[in-house]
Amino acid sequence: MIGSQYIRLEPSHCHNCMRCVRACPTNAMTYMNYQPTIIDEECILCGNCYKVCPHDAKGIISDLKQVKNWLAEGQEIFVSTAPSFVAVWPKFSSLMKILKNRGFAEVQETAFGASLVSQAYVNLVDEGKMTNIITTACPAVDSLIEKEYGDLTGMMAPVVSPLIAHGRYIKERHPDAKVVFLSPCIAKFKEIRDPRFAGAVDACISMEELVNWVKESLTDEEADDWADFEGSIARLYPTPGGIISTLPRKENYKFVNVEGVTRIKEVLDAMREGTLKGYFFEMSACTGSCIGGPLLAHFKHNEWLGQSVIRENVHMGRKIQGGELPIDLNAGWKGENIYRSHHTEEEIKNEMIKLGKTSPDKIHDCGACGYETCRLKAIAVLDGKADPKICLPEALERAQSLSNVVIENTPNGIIVVDEDLTIREMNPSARNMLDLSMVNPTGMPLQAVLPDEELEKTCRTMGRKTAYVRAWYENYQKLLDHAIVKVRGQKYIVLILMDRTVEDYKERQMRDMRERTMKVTSSVIDEQMRTVQEIASLLGETTAKTKVALTKLKEAMDDDERQDLH
Repeated sequence: MIGSQYIRLEPSHCHNCMRCVRACPTNAMTYMNYQPTIIDEECILCGNCYKVCPHDAKGIISDLKQVKNWLAEGQEIFVSTAPSFVAVWPKFSSLMKILKNRGFAEVQETAFGASLVSQAYVNLVDEGKMTNIITTACPAVDSLIEKEYGDLTGMMAPVVSPLIAHGRYIKERHPDAKVVFLSPCIAKFKEIRDPRFAGAVDACISMEELVNWVKESLTDEEADDWADFEGSIARLYPTPGGIISTLPRKENYKFVNVEGVTRIKEVLDAMREGTLKGYFFEMSACTGSCIGGPLLAHFKHNEWLGQSVIRENVHMGRKIQGGELPIDLNAGWKGENIYRSHHTEEEIKNEMIKLGKTSPDKIHDCGACGYETCRLKAIAVLDGKADPKICLPEALERAQSLSNVVIENTPNGIIVVDEDLTIREMNPSARNMLDLSMVNPTGMPLQAVLPDEELEKTCRTMGRKTAYVRAWYENYQKLLDHAIVKVRGQKYIVLILMDRTVEDYKERQMRDMRERTMKVTSSVIDEQMRTVQEIASLLGETTAKTKVALTKLKEAMDDDERQDLH
């Protein structure tokens, strides 16, 4: 499958840079048949591939068309805005004004749902029944645990995300309304379609998508400050450690926040081994939490502004307390038991040999192919997830080896000079051609070995196009053709020397032979012409005499005939 249900890949835009493969923390992004491919079953929708792509070769699912249709139909639509919207709009009232002008009925903060979720977390902490508590506000983390750490789902807080909580709250009071989420996150598009949360939220719009749609100023200097509400500290949710900041400290759990899938996997491995107990973990797949979400990648310069605005509009001392919840926030989690193939050590070793990893010095573990180690790359090849031909160090080594073979064995001379026309490299053919086999020419000026004014002038004034110069060198008794190539992006010039001495000698011999042949041929033709003319002259005299004699004979015969008649 090219892409997934939620992330589209545009092969025509792809430059095969492999950045998306290297950035994927679950190796769901593969590279086969000269194009990237997403293994949907292993993708957690963290959005790293989207964030790092410099060529716009990734796109995301869009619900904007559907939302516009609802607006055109005049339906009642509520917008739930993730707190991370401040990376785009520092003023909530400004955002509300813009969206209401577009036809939305209400614009509310998802932070209200977050305050309910924090209340549920406090209840879990107070109960103290769970070995560890993993907060579940990040759907990418949920997917990671369910797909790869199914045995740890019992440590996931059985509480829905702030988005689902807010959607349920709105739906309970406005059952016919549509709920649209303004999202910084690709994984939210999948979350609202999860059957477990069906009916809570109807559509998602990315913040970048919304900006392109409204085409208006992103700030409003005359707008009022944010309205206060109980639990406004929940606005901290999209910031690092934001969930923990909303909770009162308890003695029965240690509170820790972890960001980034790689770090999260390290923590989950430790929990699986049983070395971590009594922890309340806030986990976010994105570095910088939700305010560093993939759909805010183009607003990254506003991340710090967003954090400061959020902290200016919360009551840091007003922690959220436990108690009875106004709506059902329960969520159930279970492992998906993704199939993972297993390979013997012998199979892995044989595959590494096929990949050219035949000795320790061939095992680079550079990660350029998208896999941390050559061993993991071999396993990926066995799984059919990686192209065995892609290995940057091996490719460079092969290219260098091939280049060396060509340069060392070509009959043409090759000289590399810098911008000052100082020799930096010279291949064996050039040394033999210039009688420098016993001399190291590196550092010598070009004029010292190729003393030709036209050549020097061409090297100093040439543009991007290849130039050609022919010169006779008296000291070498050689005629050389020079192809002069300027290396783009570098201050080097490559001269390719072709010895035309023998060829030119043979050409001169042929010219001399042709000239001698022409002279002989011309002489023979002249002689023949004279002979022809003489023959023609003799034939002319003989013909004239014959004509006279025959005329006289004819006249005599005519006279005899007339006499016989009389």
